[in-house]
Amino acid sequence: MSLITFPILQTARKSGLSVGNTGKTMHINCPFCGEGKRRLYLYPDTEQYHCFHCGAHGNAVSLYARRTGLSYANAYHELEADRMLHFPLPNVPKAPEREPASIEKRDAVYRAMLQLLPLSAEHHQNLLHRGLSEQKIRGNSYRTLADGKELRDSIAAQLSARFDLNGIPGFYFRDGSWRLCAYSGLLIPVRDADGRMQGIQIRRDSAERMKYVWLSGAGRPCGTPARSWVHVTGNRAKATAVITEGPLKGDAASALSGDTLFLCVPGVSTIKYLPETLKNLHLTVVYEAFDMDKLRNPQVIAARKRLRQMIADCGLPCRTLLWNETCNGIDHYLAAQKIC
Repeated sequence: MSLITFPILQTARKSGLSVGNTGKTMHINCPFCGEGKRRLYLYPDTEQYHCFHCGAHGNAVSLYARRTGLSYANAYHELEADRMLHFPLPNVPKAPEREPASIEKRDAVYRAMLQLLPLSAEHHQNLLHRGLSEQKIRGNSYRTLADGKELRDSIAAQLSARFDLNGIPGFYFRDGSWRLCAYSGLLIPVRDADGRMQGIQIRRDSAERMKYVWLSGAGRPCGTPARSWVHVTGNRAKATAVITEGPLKGDAASALSGDTLFLCVPGVSTIKYLPETLKNLHLTVVYEAFDMDKLRNPQVIAARKRLRQMIADCGLPCRTLLWNETCNGIDHYLAAQKIC
């Protein structure tokens, strides 16, 4: 007998979460890490959930098990007994997820795209306020993407005339043309150990939730999702590196600390690509510098444990950096030290 697939939205409601009746992807506050910016996503198309803050993920059964304290087997049987949750799923084969193009191709397209865009005065001032010099701002190639479909269509048209945009996260093909799918805000290049642009993160202006998002074509026709790439910034020849979360935070911290080598994971639990990054550098020791809520947040504590084990598996020692808790992030702490 085949296992039943339970609907994620109905199961979430049964577990006590406040979820609407829409059949589309929902994002709510995560009950596991306590994050209040609605970064727990519920996907009705795959009946899965994922928190982009703490990394919690799974299917409807695992969600119900975690919420109720039941074992996976007991959670399954309890959901199975609730006939209101059962419905026939359409037998439609899902298209395989498109793989990103080569790093060389992504780097070329993103560099060309950024050349088509300015950096707004507001974003420029914000970067200076974070401690980045004029030279660093230019070298890091930050840009501003304003609102407007016409602007996005123009960028996609110019780039598609020069490049094959298949496999480039952020672009999709519809009605005979390539389109750019992106939020407005500050564009932050995410680079590999060789300085190539792997992807683009966007810091959204005035966003109360999902402040940082990837430039991604996930769910769009011929679109390619972004990956949780690690951003490498600072002096890549150094034998020591500091791990923190967020590429912009790492850029600022590196600049404030005299070009220290920083490895910036997208979130404390999104470390899938970290071993590959570590192998491409010549390191003797790694320092962990997550935000200071790591001393109290149980999800971050668990993530730090996984991080240390992963780094140990790569044959490197990992040490923890601590600072005054009045400054949560290492970039804020280093900026405060500069002022003093």
